[in-house]
Amino acid sequence: MPNATPPSPSRRRRLSKRKVLIALALPAVIVLLATRGTEEVGPKTVPAAPAMERVVNCAALPYKHHSPKLKDKLPAYKHLSLRAGIRPLKDDKALSAALAAGSANLVHVQSDANMLVAAMDHGAPYLTPRAAEALSAIASDFQARLAGSGLEGTRIRVNSLLRTKHDQRELGRSNVNATRDENAPHTHGTSMDLSYMKFAGADGATLELRACEEIFLAETLAEVIAEHCAKDARIFATKEKQQACYHISVCR
Repeated sequence: MPNATPPSPSRRRRLSKRKVLIALALPAVIVLLATRGTEEVGPKTVPAAPAMERVVNCAALPYKHHSPKLKDKLPAYKHLSLRAGIRPLKDDKALSAALAAGSANLVHVQSDANMLVAAMDHGAPYLTPRAAEALSAIASDFQARLAGSGLEGTRIRVNSLLRTKHDQRELGRSNVNATRDENAPHTHGTSMDLSYMKFAGADGATLELRACEEIFLAETLAEVIAEHCAKDARIFATKEKQQACYHISVCR
C-alpha cells in the first residue's frame, strides 16, 4: 500500500484549534447537564396561598339599637364615683409615688384577648379593682356575643382610664369637648372610655370595617354595657357623641 499523505501544516493547525475548543467547552456542558438534572428531580416550590379575607354577610347581622339607653348624667353619680374611687392625684409623679408606696387602691389594666388598651396621651392604664373587674367582664361578654357573626375575635378598644389632675387640665385645654374639672370621675380611677367607632383585631391593628359591621359592633357593645348597668345600679354609662366613645363609671 502506498504511504498516506501527511496532513498539511494549515490542516494540522485547524485540528489543534478544534481540540482546544472542545476541551474548553466540555466542562461547561458537564455543569449544565448536572444542573438541569438537579432541577428536574428537586422539589418544586409551591407559591403560598393568598390570605383569606374576612367575609361577613351584612344581611345576616341582627338589628340592634341599644346605645340610646346609655344616657346617665354626671351629676347623678359624680359623688358616688369619688366615694368609690381614689382621691385625685396631682400628676404623674404623685401617681408613681402612690403606686410605689402601695397607697393607691389601683390595679394595672393590660390588653388581653378581649380588649386592646390603647396608648394614652392624657392618662395611665389603671383602675380601681372593681372597675377593672367590670371592664374585664364587659370585654369578655362582648367577645362571646360575637359568636356566629363572622366578626369573632374583634376586640374592644379602651381609649382612656385613670387621669391625674394635670392630665385632666391638659386634656381640657387641647379638647374643647373635655372638662377641665380636676375632680372628674376619670381622676377617681372608676371610669373608662370605650370606643364605638374603632375596634381592634388580634394583631392590635384597627380593623377596617364596613358601615354595617361598625354599627353591629357598636350596638353589640352598647347592649352588653346596658345589661351590666341593669344588673348593677352602681354602674353608670353614657354615649358621648363628640368623643365617639361609651363612658362608663363603676361606683362601687
